[in-house]
Amino acid sequence: MDTLQLWGLESFYTTIVVLFVFLWIISIIWVAKDISARTNSVLLQIIAIVLVTFFTPIVWIPLYHIIKPIWYKKDKMPWREACITNATVCGKCRMLNAKEHKCCINCGTKLMIKCKECNKEYPHNYRYCPKCGWPNIELN
Repeated sequence: MDTLQLWGLESFYTTIVVLFVFLWIISIIWVAKDISARTNSVLLQIIAIVLVTFFTPIVWIPLYHIIKPIWYKKDKMPWREACITNATVCGKCRMLNAKEHKCCINCGTKLMIKCKECNKEYPHNYRYCPKCGWPNIELN
């Protein structure tokens, strides 16, 4: 083989190795972000990151999709249920409460506040009063 063909083959292999290492690093970052968004378990997060680090993404990523927790930590499902059942979700414990309740039935957190401007009651988690637009300073 002449040197030009050898150099072309060498650069091809180098490109493949660089792309594979890039895919590996991106996979580690993605798994770290995804598992931390799905669970508070530090042990499970460490296991997932170590496994994707020591096994190739080709082997580990399909397995990760099988064993990862299905739901995210901050899933919006209680909000959907609250809309359907005409309820309010507690911002502290995520318990569904009837709209007329002023405090959570589970943890006692205030659910409704009065607007400082117009005195209308509205849910505690709103950033602004729905009637007059006055900011909810208790939310910050």
